Amino acid sequence: MHVSNVEPQDPTAPPQWPGATPDSGVPAWVTPASGQSGAAAQPGAGPGPGAPVPPHAAPGPAQYTTSSASVPTYAAPTYRSWQPGILALKPMSFGDFLSVPFRAIRYNRGVMLGAPLLFTLVSTILTLTALWVVFNDPRLGLLSVAPTMSGISGESIGLIVIAVACMLLADVLSSSIIAPGVARAVLGERITIGTAWRQVRRRLGSLVLLYLTAFASMCVVGGLALLPLLLLITGDGGAIAIGILLTLVAFALCVPVFLAITLLQGIARALIVLEDVSIGAGLKRTFSLIKGRFWWSILIAFVTLLLINIAAGVVQNVGQFGALAVGAIAPESDVIFGIAFFVVYGLAYVLSMLMVYSYLGAVFALIYIDLRMRHEGFDIDLARAAEARAAGRA
Repeated sequence: MHVSNVEPQDPTAPPQWPGATPDSGVPAWVTPASGQSGAAAQPGAGPGPGAPVPPHAAPGPAQYTTSSASVPTYAAPTYRSWQPGILALKPMSFGDFLSVPFRAIRYNRGVMLGAPLLFTLVSTILTLTALWVVFNDPRLGLLSVAPTMSGISGESIGLIVIAVACMLLADVLSSSIIAPGVARAVLGERITIGTAWRQVRRRLGSLVLLYLTAFASMCVVGGLALLPLLLLITGDGGAIAIGILLTLVAFALCVPVFLAITLLQGIARALIVLEDVSIGAGLKRTFSLIKGRFWWSILIAFVTLLLINIAAGVVQNVGQFGALAVGAIAPESDVIFGIAFFVVYGLAYVLSMLMVYSYLGAVFALIYIDLRMRHEGFDIDLARAAEARAAGRA
């Protein structure tokens, strides 16, 4: 018998989403330790007398709780609450991670496609502008038959810095704004870009710091892989060959490490946005959630990364051929050729990055939700929230 110490709540209070606060218009998916009620906050507690068994639950003896305090009776989730949105509220199978992202994209297409498209388009325009200025920099003379390479102008340097910063921000924002769209789609809600942006904006500093931390970690790992070559490059031909061989082996061993960093970054990014926590709390909770599901999550990340990058690569290659074809039929003018090439290839690049951001962002958000369902019974919390919403609309 389990003794529940859940504080009585006002049964007349309006239903709220998991983690919602009375003064917040945007729900936050907070951790069970924050004091919210739900299956995760009540170890051993069932959904309540008369509640239906969730689809994934195995039959077994009923569980009961006792308390010296008077605990109010909550509305039990009905069967209509077990799939309020894009997926059934149960731990997901491998196939779900491949197919459900497309449902999320269709359901909240404004957030899932519109926001990454906006960020990527702005970044791409600035990047192409910077490249155009660099290629036409008279001090570099890259378009001349014999480039001078006498230096680079301050205007070119400034545009390069701005373009790199915009690319970084576009990557952070495009990847992060997907999480609210997926989370609301799971509950059967459609949201606007403005609603999702308000959730991301609150933790923009933590998201940028997370991005830089992951990038620095990959650079350190890559530097260690290059170490054998750097140490043996001053030797004779045999030593250099050994250094190259060891470096190739080291980079092969680095692939799982890079994959793990990408996975942890993706889960932490969704967690930081949805639970509104700092980078330290987000990483700590990510390591806690992924225990026991690390290699399974690595497999999901590997397959989805492979598939979406193949698709994005095809789109970019088509864009390159299209740009060359347009340049070939364009009048013999360097300016017209340059504009045609950059526009066609730029559109292909934007489309490929849109595919990557939308799909992978949805995959990482779904991994986060799946981990919470498995470790915290979050599916029951979501079903209760869906039932409360349906009861409020009735």
